[in-house]
Amino acid sequence: MAEGRNMDSDARHALSPAHAGALAARMLILEEDCREIDHNLDGFHGIFRECAGQIPEATKEQIRAMLVEILVKVASIKLDLGLPKQTVDLEKLIESRLSHIWVTLHESRSQSLHGYGAVPEKLKDYLDPRVEEILGLLAGLREALPKAKLDGKPRRASNEML
Repeated sequence: MAEGRNMDSDARHALSPAHAGALAARMLILEEDCREIDHNLDGFHGIFRECAGQIPEATKEQIRAMLVEILVKVASIKLDLGLPKQTVDLEKLIESRLSHIWVTLHESRSQSLHGYGAVPEKLKDYLDPRVEEILGLLAGLREALPKAKLDGKPRRASNEML
């Protein structure tokens, strides 16, 4: 095992910042994909998307065990090569998602749908007030965010896996 660690040390020294960034980005994608698979194993039923089919419990356990093995190996690569870990400010993450939602809502108004053809007046009468209601709720979310700060100190998630 010590021999493997020497090789890891050599690999770490041979790692350029560009390679470290590329590998960290790829390992992040692996981690996110594994976590998404795990999250969806029990099914997902949203408004516009749901997972069809069921996987037997024994198979789910086997898949989860293999996902953990993959994540352990990804964590080992991160540690061995000293790859950087992103720290995402929760407030900034929420703000970026809220901005994305705001744009999507504005693009969902009847005036933005004209590029797809004439928008019937009945559709406009139905859609626009509902989009405005959601925009109002979004504004409420934006107002609530600064109030949610806890003593102005960043908090770490306690439910990290690996």
